[in-house]
Amino acid sequence: MRFIKDYDKIYFDNAKMGPIFSELHDWRISYEKKLLEKKSILRDNHEVFFKELKHDISSFFNAEKSEVLLTNSFTSGLQNILYNLNNHTKFLIIKNDYPSIAQSIKNLKFNPIELEYSINIEKAIENGVNKYNPNVLVVSMVQYIDGIKLDFNFIKKLKNKYNNLLIIGDGTQYCGSEKFDFDQSGFDAVIFSGYKWLFSGYGNAVILIKNFYYEFDYNKNDKELINNSIEGGHLDLFSFGSLKFSISQINKQIDYISSETKRLSKIMLDGLKDRGLLDSKIFSRQSHSSIFNIVDKDGKLHSFLLKNNIQTSQRGKGCRLSLAFYNTKNEIKYFFKVFDDFSTRQP
Repeated sequence: MRFIKDYDKIYFDNAKMGPIFSELHDWRISYEKKLLEKKSILRDNHEVFFKELKHDISSFFNAEKSEVLLTNSFTSGLQNILYNLNNHTKFLIIKNDYPSIAQSIKNLKFNPIELEYSINIEKAIENGVNKYNPNVLVVSMVQYIDGIKLDFNFIKKLKNKYNNLLIIGDGTQYCGSEKFDFDQSGFDAVIFSGYKWLFSGYGNAVILIKNFYYEFDYNKNDKELINNSIEGGHLDLFSFGSLKFSISQINKQIDYISSETKRLSKIMLDGLKDRGLLDSKIFSRQSHSSIFNIVDKDGKLHSFLLKNNIQTSQRGKGCRLSLAFYNTKNEIKYFFKVFDDFSTRQP
């Protein structure tokens, strides 16, 4: 799999946007040409296309085809799901989690309970559920600021213990990075956009949703009405064609993608640990994603890296690095060389 790169930089910014495959770039050009030539005829078989796409998604994430819904972004998907819950629903979220989570809940006039963020996020959630007895938990599977990856075994145990709790996961910073078995997970719904770890550009997102959501005591509408409200209107063949293409490519090499990403992340993690750049509590966790955050309150590190052809993002109070399988060990070595140079220049 090759990627389109229109500039000569080391790309440690996949958590902001994943590049697209060169082959997908070719497909998109071909699609636009067909659209110009065939116009509305191109949509004649759209129902067959979307059935095939849902089959591919269900196979990739081990979900039933009936559990797959399509939308254009994580935010729109979450809002549509929440819209169908009645106004007595009590929400539990993590403060400083992905902003769209809190915004979506508050936009619908709910008043969520916000837990203080902790690296031991599982303990915070468990204590919060015990204390506040919420109806719904909404949480990112991987935290977008520092890359803390939720323990999915914990979520499964939580669901078994609190089987009336609706658990919704934001999978945008996770789905596509490794194999994920939705049906065996503790999540009742997982929503994710495709433009990061599925490398499929903007305008496509997926909702994986179990029957418990439709049976949920606080749900005010039936299944057909809910599904129509989520998928109402025309879905963009260009955007979802991109998603279909990417999933077909990733599915062939998901084991390699997962193992290579973990290998590179371990190299980065060790280098950051040696320099004392991460909270020591991170190293006691069972696993971590390929996203890291280094303190950079004034943005000087981010700017210095960019001047040295390393692209990252500023998130929270730090410089966020995010690696993917296409990065290399030599790129990581160069990063630490540049970082050490930066450190020696600081007063």
